[in-house]
Amino acid sequence: MKVLNKKGFRLPYMGTDRFRELTRMGVEYERGSFFIRNLNNVESIKDALSEILSERIAFTQTCLICGKEFLCTDCKYYDACLTRDLPFHCICKKCSQKNDLYEQCVERGKLRIKHAY
Repeated sequence: MKVLNKKGFRLPYMGTDRFRELTRMGVEYERGSFFIRNLNNVESIKDALSEILSERIAFTQTCLICGKEFLCTDCKYYDACLTRDLPFHCICKKCSQKNDLYEQCVERGKLRIKHAY
């Protein structure tokens, strides 16, 4: 399995048609790196990248609390998770053990909304 970071990853040469297909799906290319700008087609993007790289891929998650990048495989909810290995926010193992987790999630959510506008 190949692990990719949604904030930037490299791909081998794939030809113009395949490049255009990726950009239509929501992948952008800048300064030698690809990154996901639009998560609306994330399953299609994941399938296309797996085909290009000829192996299964997984994206790192970003912890909503501390911002750390991590893989889903350590999570006890891995088998039941609907968004595993997709480039979304989640909560890392260390932060999930905090006593004030709910309050921190609410606070981080408020900050994300504030910065979005």
